[in-house]
Amino acid sequence: PTQSFRAAMTSLNPNALAEAQSSSEMFDVMRPPRPSFDVYRDRPEPTGEEMTRGETHKLKRWHRSVHVWLVDPALGLVALQKRSPNKDTFPGRWDISAAGHIESGDESRPTAVRELAEELGVVCDGEELRFLCCVPAEQADLGGCNCFEDVYILRCDSEATAFAVGEAEVTATAWMPMKELEEKLKTGDPTVVPRTEKYQSAFFGHLRAECGFDARE
Repeated sequence: PTQSFRAAMTSLNPNALAEAQSSSEMFDVMRPPRPSFDVYRDRPEPTGEEMTRGETHKLKRWHRSVHVWLVDPALGLVALQKRSPNKDTFPGRWDISAAGHIESGDESRPTAVRELAEELGVVCDGEELRFLCCVPAEQADLGGCNCFEDVYILRCDSEATAFAVGEAEVTATAWMPMKELEEKLKTGDPTVVPRTEKYQSAFFGHLRAECGFDARE
């Protein structure tokens, strides 16, 4: 992201975590996605097993996460965070505005609200988040994990939004033009966390349809 789009920062975040992640947190294990999995209609199926984060990632088992994208439709910008070098997946890369795993027994939307507060200091009501889709992403062999990713959109004003990052998880934030982000993901830019083709299609398709963004301009 260019220096001109650096996000405004505020004071310390009272919701921030003390560590980048805990290998002992528990996840509900999911069945692998069917080839016909529809990102708009289908949902992951639990196996009934629970497993620690460390074991889930080590064994490449499927589990769940939430992604929250902060979008400024008026200026055509999306907020990105730079992941801590201490993260166990894709350390040091630019990523979704806020994201996190859904722990055993937790629900998707409350997790999204909590992650947004922990990582960026942005507090919102769950109903403000627009659910877009659920994308299965098999990325355990790419430096990530195998996860069903629930994608949410939160519209906001980039000029009026200040972040108080959770420093254990996030080292920087920036606003990036939507077209620039799409180009980086399409070309496999190593500075950003990769997203599947289905993810990119759903996300940028939404931005074009709902936010007036057109990557073809």
